[in-house]
Amino acid sequence: MRDLVRRIVESYKSLRLERQEEGYILFSGQDPDSRDLVSIKILPRLLGEDPQIAHRFERLARAIRQLNHPNIASVRKVGQEAGLPYLVTQSLEKAHPLAAKLDQPWAVDAAADLTMQVGQALEHAYRKGVTHGTLTPEKIVLLDDGRVQVTDLGLGELMSLVGAEFADRASPYLSPGRRSGQAVDARDDVYSLAAILYRLLTERPPQVVRDRVLPPSRFNPDVSPGIDQAVVKALSPSPADRYPDVKAFLAALGSSALVASVQKPQPQATGQECPRCGTKNQGGRFCRKCGLRLEQPPPPPSRPPLPEEVVLDEPIQITRVEVGRVEVGHGIEVQDTVIAEPTPVATGEVSAEFPEPLQMPSLDLSDLWPEMGKQQPVAMPEPPEMPNIDWAETPPPMPEVPPMWEVPKHGEEDTEND
Repeated sequence: MRDLVRRIVESYKSLRLERQEEGYILFSGQDPDSRDLVSIKILPRLLGEDPQIAHRFERLARAIRQLNHPNIASVRKVGQEAGLPYLVTQSLEKAHPLAAKLDQPWAVDAAADLTMQVGQALEHAYRKGVTHGTLTPEKIVLLDDGRVQVTDLGLGELMSLVGAEFADRASPYLSPGRRSGQAVDARDDVYSLAAILYRLLTERPPQVVRDRVLPPSRFNPDVSPGIDQAVVKALSPSPADRYPDVKAFLAALGSSALVASVQKPQPQATGQECPRCGTKNQGGRFCRKCGLRLEQPPPPPSRPPLPEEVVLDEPIQITRVEVGRVEVGHGIEVQDTVIAEPTPVATGEVSAEFPEPLQMPSLDLSDLWPEMGKQQPVAMPEPPEMPNIDWAETPPPMPEVPPMWEVPKHGEEDTEND
């Protein structure tokens, strides 16, 4: 057995044995390829030589590998080494287990939101053919962004397949059938999810008196009757009296929560910081991380009421525009378009005192101006003839130019004059 365990974990770096329980052996390490932190859970028993069990294991391992949901911790590998099953999941560094947040008070809205996220993860797993079977607060982690993730999906079925016992068998969050070792069923997850919601609402596990579950509103007056009815039905000792699956439980829980929110509307705060955990940019009435009720800002000032009747001093001119309409097979039907209608100056008896508007005279322009073709043309005198001069035959006289030696130099002309 030790050699098989060594062969499974030898490829991982920074390996450390976390704990060795009755149900499985837990190692933490680092993936050699992606450098991500992972958790390695090795079951303590072999599958055996039964081919039917081997076939069920391969089908379950294939279904677990197909899980892909934002509220499910990523599954890296599911397999077996010489008949020894193991499961490798990604470790969440910046996450807090829900078990560490159970002692603090939870608002109804925050608890219902967490239950909805866990239920959506379980519903996705059901569609792939995987049930949880060991859902407890230790298997739910809270991320810093307010998201919830479920871990160890399918681990309960693997343990039942090889006949291994799980350590939290006596947990109050497990159904009576799972505590007695019965096979995993979807109604068991319904019980576990309702038990966790009961713990968040009342700060205690489900309280049973004379085989009857006390409603959560017995310990928390903010819980609506609809949530009481849904939780009590989901916690029925008999599986036949519970909801058939988580989807039906979420439907009943969501409708009751919606009715309660409509009946008791509350103003929402924006941009607040939780005084307990310091989470910023809060947009609701409760902290999305720790569930603390936040102080609400004062409501905005209300607007003054409008007067019942508004009287206008001037008449209103209504512009009516009518267009054609298109009918199949008939084309476009053209209609007159009325852009505006003039507003009468006066109506009733007063309008009779106003004279009718004058009509413009009808003028015939042909009588005022005769046709241009019938007018006599105006006689114009003939222009005089211009003389025709041949400048080439009679060139103008040009002055004679003296030679250069006869031209006196500068200064000589002044001497002669003296």
